[in-house]
Amino acid sequence: MEKNLLRLVYRSDSCIAHEDVTRLDAIFKTSIRNNKRDGITGALALPDGTFVQVIEGDKDKVDLLMKRIRLDTRHESVTVLGEWAIQARLFRGWDMARPDPTPLTQQSFRIITEDGSGAQVTTILLDLMSKAEHLYLAR
Repeated sequence: MEKNLLRLVYRSDSCIAHEDVTRLDAIFKTSIRNNKRDGITGALALPDGTFVQVIEGDKDKVDLLMKRIRLDTRHESVTVLGEWAIQARLFRGWDMARPDPTPLTQQSFRIITEDGSGAQVTTILLDLMSKAEHLYLAR
């Protein structure tokens, strides 16, 4: 059992055009590499120009990652939706999952892009990941 685990969920506004697949893919590939190095797991989705991310790992590593995220000029208005100590990871085995948000209902879409809590966003991203046809894989 891992100790000192933290789950953090945030939302931010992307400064990258939604159509700029090359730059967005680069973010995911870099996240996978860095998260693997730091023992971080989670999921990152980009519905309609909004980043939503769940991060899990050692509290100190998550805190350092959030400092880097807040300084990253590829997005703005970083808002932490929830942060809590956890006993086990929900995203075990995913250095950075990338669920496709397009099959979301209007209500779920609104929850993750506008007014949902960290727990609600986590649940929606987990549900998207359970549908393999709606998951992008890093290449």
